[in-house]
Amino acid sequence: MTSIRRALALSLAERYVLIAISLAGNIVLARLLTPEEIGIYSVSLAVIGIAQVLRDFGLGNFLIQEKNLSEAHIRTAFGISLVMGSGLFLIVTLGADWASRYYAEERIMLTLRISAMNFLVLPFCSISVALLRREMLFKSLVTVTLTSAVVGFGTTISLALLGYGANSMAIGSVAANIATGIGAWLARSDRKLLLPSFSEWRVLLEFGGQSAAANVVTSISMDINDLFLGKILGFSSVAMISRAQGLMNIFHRDLMSAIRNVAYPAFAKAHRDGEQLESNYIASVSAVTVLAWPFYGFTALFSLELLRLMFGPQWDQASPLVPIFCLAGAFAASSTLISSAIMATGRIDLITKTELIFQPLRAALVISSAIFYKSLLACAIAYLVSFIFWVPLMYSFKSRCIPNNFRALSENLLKSAKVTIFTLVLPAGMTFNAGFDRSAPVSFLFLVAAALISGFGWVSALVIFKHSVTSDPLFKRLTEKLLRLK
Repeated sequence: MTSIRRALALSLAERYVLIAISLAGNIVLARLLTPEEIGIYSVSLAVIGIAQVLRDFGLGNFLIQEKNLSEAHIRTAFGISLVMGSGLFLIVTLGADWASRYYAEERIMLTLRISAMNFLVLPFCSISVALLRREMLFKSLVTVTLTSAVVGFGTTISLALLGYGANSMAIGSVAANIATGIGAWLARSDRKLLLPSFSEWRVLLEFGGQSAAANVVTSISMDINDLFLGKILGFSSVAMISRAQGLMNIFHRDLMSAIRNVAYPAFAKAHRDGEQLESNYIASVSAVTVLAWPFYGFTALFSLELLRLMFGPQWDQASPLVPIFCLAGAFAASSTLISSAIMATGRIDLITKTELIFQPLRAALVISSAIFYKSLLACAIAYLVSFIFWVPLMYSFKSRCIPNNFRALSENLLKSAKVTIFTLVLPAGMTFNAGFDRSAPVSFLFLVAAALISGFGWVSALVIFKHSVTSDPLFKRLTEKLLRLK
């Protein structure tokens, strides 16, 4: 448990620094690039989104969960990754001209071709990173990831200042992946120069095929905003909805990726050791919701202020969308670790089935809203409705390999809800009772005061309602230090 706690602390610390770097980059880029240029890059990522998940093919997840991992497995994974990467590079490069004609935008062609270079680089990253995760060497991973982030940040900002527009972000991404590949290889203990092989292709393709099917469907749905909104509502609308989701994704994507980076290998190790996963899962989801729900609530209350602070006034139009995305994130937080738990048991087939049901539903709702209402608000509401459906679906599939203990889960979620209400009631009252016009942001000092009050209320609520995280040794040590300082 100590090693898992240390790994989680490292992963969260890494993610906080990455978020800081990402926010700094977004703040600068929001002022250096136009919404249209950012929209062009977003659409280019959506165009190659399916190719990205095909390139991964679930090979990293296979290496993490395989009980009897051999060098033949590793070499075969590398060989398949090379073939997939090279093929996808050619497809995207040749298809870039078609994409530029489809969107009637010549600039997207070069952006796509630059982004396609990642397919040639990523095979040299993914295998080493997966092996480091399997061995839970998160200290080394932190160094590798932060170094690559700094390289990508420096490259992107420098080129944006030189007037490279959307291509500055594409080139920065390639530079970051090159740094990851070199760093991950140096961090490995053996530092072997792998030779590609295909001797174990059957077992990898069996796992990877199901993983790829789920990821392709997921990618289509995740990128549906950019692919269709770019065509129906224009590139600026893509950028607006991306910024609104960006605030939600600070937790839903960025922080949760740090938690999942540890949860998946930890669940997989527990399963290999014959432990019961349900108690570990409930403890994990309890900790996630008591962090996520207050975050989403505060972000929804002060969406305009946070958008202004990070990106400037040109993104005010995204503000009404933020509370809707935050509510969707709150629903997702109650079940976001289910996929990691299921995959740790080797039941990749269940993940595939859930994605094949949920992702087309989400895609249909968002596309229909864009076509019939031509409104970003309608698209955001469609996104929320899909996640309301997602929660019971995930628990239904989880029960097929990990029995649900709804009584214990409900007790823990209720405590997280009480902590959230206690945390937000005073900042909400301050805002609404002050009579501010919510079309204009409150002052920076008001925002800081609300954040401090929320933080103090959150810590107090954890103790008052005896939330499960208060029994963690790390929380006890932190509170003891605070009491001594007081």
